[in-house]
Amino acid sequence: MLALMDNFPPHVVAYRAQGKVNGEEYKEIVVQRIAEVAKAYPQINFIVLLETGFEDYSLQALLEYIKVSFEHFSKWNRMAIVSDQQWVRKIYDILSPLVHGEIRTYRLEDQQIACEWVSAPLPA
Repeated sequence: MLALMDNFPPHVVAYRAQGKVNGEEYKEIVVQRIAEVAKAYPQINFIVLLETGFEDYSLQALLEYIKVSFEHFSKWNRMAIVSDQQWVRKIYDILSPLVHGEIRTYRLEDQQIACEWVSAPLPA
């Protein structure tokens, strides 16, 4: 299940993942929000609170994630990945130098720090 998170600046895409995540849900919630922010702002800040594992994402959801990541590749500014799965954080730490923007990973207990970091204003 996916849900957008409130109380973020309008240039931030923020969502929480719990339990099973299917492709249609990912497309309707996350991809739609990313498209809205990409249309309105030159860059996108992004945070995902993973209270589930990537193994709970359907193949279609993972493909939608990859597709939207490349579609807006040059617009990513700050990406916070919040998860208690060490392997997920490690993969994003490895990918960080290869992608546009900056990726930081956080444990669930550090969610507030991640929210503050991703909520920073976009660069001028």
